[in-house]
Amino acid sequence: MALEYACTRFAEQCLQLETRDPIGMGNRRRVFQHPDHPDLCIKVARQEHIRQSLDKRGWLYKYMPTRWRDDNWLEAIAYQQAALQDAASPNWAHIPRLHGWQDTDIGTGLVFDYYRTETGEAAPNLAHVLADGVIEPHVQTAIDGLIAYLSQTDVWMRHPGPPNIVLAADGKLKLIDCLGTYNMRVFRPFKSILKRRRGRHIAYLQRAVGNALKTAH
Repeated sequence: MALEYACTRFAEQCLQLETRDPIGMGNRRRVFQHPDHPDLCIKVARQEHIRQSLDKRGWLYKYMPTRWRDDNWLEAIAYQQAALQDAASPNWAHIPRLHGWQDTDIGTGLVFDYYRTETGEAAPNLAHVLADGVIEPHVQTAIDGLIAYLSQTDVWMRHPGPPNIVLAADGKLKLIDCLGTYNMRVFRPFKSILKRRRGRHIAYLQRAVGNALKTAH
């Protein structure tokens, strides 16, 4: 994999992850806690699974490069957007930092912040927080803060849903697995499209929260 878009390497050594249990598993990636840095995680693309999923969808998708559905590659690009080039920008308030590429024995991964609770446990996602059907005051404050952020950020992202949002120790909701879309470079320069997209993100989040509460009841 070419390391393009100014995404640096985190460390030169190759980490051994084959014998470790993942802390998370998505459709396209496995997530591991970094063995040497407990506040970081490594996301490794499931390349064979991505290829198989594309091939099953028909002849056109068989010719689609796996890179177009590789969330690591897409996020490596997404983190280079102008809205995230200032390290002190408020755009970072709800987004994990990307620390670079990392070679492992199961493939090349990306290293990100790994969020925890005040007691050191893995930060719960919003779906889990809402599972009892009640929004505690501090959770409502966190949701309101995220909606305010979504209403004004210039960061191009996917629709943020409760499974991909975690409640961190600082009391803020963090967007994980929400960056990187294969059409980002086509539509991102258009401010009118970005504005409409912000509105759709907020509506999607509010609807998802409402659905989670209904399901709990």
